[in-house]
Amino acid sequence: MEFKDTYRIGIYEKATPAELTWEERLTVAKEAGFDYVEMSIDETDMRMSRLDWSDEQIAELLEIQRKVGLPIETICFSAQRKYPLGSKKWESEAKELLRKGVLFARKMGIRIIQTQGYDCYYEETSDETTKERFYRNLEEGTMFAASHGVMLAMETMENDFMNTIEKAMYSVNRVNSPYLQVYPDVGNISNATKDVIGDIMTGKGHIAAAHLKETVPGKFREIPYGTGQVDFPPAIAKLYEQGVRRYVAEFWYCGEENWKDIVKGNRIFLDEQFVKAKELLGL
Repeated sequence: MEFKDTYRIGIYEKATPAELTWEERLTVAKEAGFDYVEMSIDETDMRMSRLDWSDEQIAELLEIQRKVGLPIETICFSAQRKYPLGSKKWESEAKELLRKGVLFARKMGIRIIQTQGYDCYYEETSDETTKERFYRNLEEGTMFAASHGVMLAMETMENDFMNTIEKAMYSVNRVNSPYLQVYPDVGNISNATKDVIGDIMTGKGHIAAAHLKETVPGKFREIPYGTGQVDFPPAIAKLYEQGVRRYVAEFWYCGEENWKDIVKGNRIFLDEQFVKAKELLGL
């Protein structure tokens, strides 16, 4: 088996224009060489409404995936920024949102929900109370996910509460369930610590997948690959060494006319990083 066949790279939904149909989006991703798509359930009404889709609507999208020959396999669940699990004001909404996300994932055949490490976000201030509420509701949500065979995996965020794998691992160890793991973002980690490799090592055996995203100091989004600070090959090598085989190219469509070329170019860029990682691993 060739090295390239031992890992898979998905593409973030928002790397393509929002107005595309699912058939168009999946086709573009397939033609660019990506292996699957990561759906975004964010704070917008349009994307949150997916959680209320009928069985017929879900069946229609499943058929489109079969027709195109490219699956949707993961969800980036950033709607949790609006309703964080540690919020006092939005606690019931946050718990219901996660339950709906799990049920939607199960019906869609989606394996992993990348959950967000926010105890609170907009109106409330993080403290011991919000953190404890977060852990309590996360454990409850994980048990619900476990009953449906859906894995929750904590993203490393841009906040102080959970900006490293080491901090996310506190949740994983506390809940102590095979259905709660870590889904780190190497770009966010690169903004949080100079020791990216050391941080990756703290998650050994518990990293379900990884976001490959470019960042610059203090900025977390819309940085083109190769123009930022992230040293991809050693990070990929350490993840791979620890058994991580699923990755997602997280980048954004920003109105470019040549966005299809960017999508294809970014897959090529990441494959080049994996070749360099292979050399570091001595494979």
